[in-house]
Amino acid sequence: MIEAAFSVLEDDGQRNELAAFYAEYKERFCCIAYSKLNNCADAEDAVQEVFSQIADKPDKFFEIPSDMRLAYVDVMVRNTAVDIFNAKNKVHIEELDEELEDDNVSLEDELFGKVSHDEILAFMEQLPTAQKNVLLLHCYVGLTIYETAQRLNISLNSANKRLKSARGEIKRFIDERSAENE
Repeated sequence: MIEAAFSVLEDDGQRNELAAFYAEYKERFCCIAYSKLNNCADAEDAVQEVFSQIADKPDKFFEIPSDMRLAYVDVMVRNTAVDIFNAKNKVHIEELDEELEDDNVSLEDELFGKVSHDEILAFMEQLPTAQKNVLLLHCYVGLTIYETAQRLNISLNSANKRLKSARGEIKRFIDERSAENE
């Protein structure tokens, strides 16, 4: 795959220089990506994505002083790995909404009284991403708090704190809305 990315380079000198750079630092870049993704295949995909981007716009890469290129690519690899991690671990409320519709018991009847399901989902969408992800994985997907922490690559203590904060925010919202509706 990486050879195909390099083959688009018209300048043989640039192609050879970029191929040598890749060969010399490939393991380093894979380690950086792996530190964010904890998966070898995803790490290699991240590195290949970065070099495909470089091959698409080689002038940008070759304008960077040669002593700064390694740091530049390190940052690109790290950012690409984080983007891949976030994309794979993003929880969508719409998917959860579909799961909830399959249940016989509605959230409105069981938990929230006068606050509608749609209002709760809209409020949850406004929670900070860190709190929202823990809440959704633990409460709606049904993962244990330990599994949730592992899935989000955070400590168990952080997962518990985020869950407690999210629950507190939802409780405040429900209390406020219930008081408004009375």
